[in-house]
Amino acid sequence: MNHLKRKEVAFFGKITGGITHEIKNVLAIIQESSGLMEDILDVAENGAFPHKDKFIKSLNRIRGQIQRGINITTRLNRFAHSSDHCPSSLDLNEITEQMVLLASRFARLKNVVLKSSPSDPPLIIKSDPVSLEMALFEAIEIILVLIASGGKITLSPRKIQDKYVLGVGYENTVLPKEESLAKISSTERWASLQETMIYLGGTAKAFDSTPEILLYLPESIDD
Repeated sequence: MNHLKRKEVAFFGKITGGITHEIKNVLAIIQESSGLMEDILDVAENGAFPHKDKFIKSLNRIRGQIQRGINITTRLNRFAHSSDHCPSSLDLNEITEQMVLLASRFARLKNVVLKSSPSDPPLIIKSDPVSLEMALFEAIEIILVLIASGGKITLSPRKIQDKYVLGVGYENTVLPKEESLAKISSTERWASLQETMIYLGGTAKAFDSTPEILLYLPESIDD
């Protein structure tokens, strides 16, 4: 990535990171206000507050959504700061868990379940975090074109011989397995994914027996 593009990515990350902090401040104020409302309801005498149960139920929903918002903004903030250091040490388990949250909306739009299956022990590599996240997202996008409503995509990091691998497995495709593989390899997204993987010092391969896209990565981008 050239110097100007790296500066642009860093600028985007810095602005996004700042905005996520502001959003978390807003959520904190809402959380504090909802907590005060709960305290007021708790001290109210029985029968003195009409529809108290409904208010408590609504406040519980608000509290749940506040926590969801905090989780989303925390992940987004971490994503925004991905470009701060490159290359950097990355835990592939954390990368997959973060991508599940960041890409979950795109999966939900197709009624597809997106989940991670972490490895044990964790797998640590030295790589470009932005490009690696982009490669993983490109693989998810490729599969979302093929998968039917009610399908499932599983992100599973693991080690195969001396290669670190991010597996993107999928179930319930519209096309038969062999046709899905041909469809994958003929798309522009596949060519873009291969380009990204070359930059990362790795490669992407699609298999119809699993079925799965495997992203092969070196232990260090400098290798």
